[in-house]
Amino acid sequence: MFQSRKSLTYGLQIGIGLALGGSALLATFPALATPDPIFEPMLEEISAAAVASNPIRLPASVPTDVALYPSVIQNFGMLILRLDTTPDCEASECLGMGIAIAAAPPYWPSEDEVLTAVDLGNDIQGYANVSDGFGSIQWIQDRTIYALSYQVNVFSSVEAIAMATSMVNEPPIPHVP
Repeated sequence: MFQSRKSLTYGLQIGIGLALGGSALLATFPALATPDPIFEPMLEEISAAAVASNPIRLPASVPTDVALYPSVIQNFGMLILRLDTTPDCEASECLGMGIAIAAAPPYWPSEDEVLTAVDLGNDIQGYANVSDGFGSIQWIQDRTIYALSYQVNVFSSVEAIAMATSMVNEPPIPHVP
């Protein structure tokens, strides 16, 4: 496990560099998440990775005209969903957007970072930052930390905040064993 707040944030950044019927039915059954179609090729793998302690939330819309290629990485207890600008590329310069999902850390947000508070709705406080051509929005929800990182020449900060807000308000992807 990470030893400090700074190393936790660094670890998340590394992880990302490497996401009906009538009212009687609605009261009985939870709504199903409807993520953007870009995630469809990896939904089976994502739902198999979903666990109650780390619910997986995805944006309902990914607003870009750039071709993106999805992939899933699991390591160090973290699930990383990558949308790359080049197929089969895991380098940071290929990352269009990444979503890292892990158990919430004991110390967050880091006091060592310059972060801007962002209201994501649903009583969730997020934090945003931009550095070296990449932006990040992080928040804790359901004892899980979510970090959405994006390349600033692919997504604007307004688009990234809209995606994060969508994730906060969409129901999690159901676990399929």
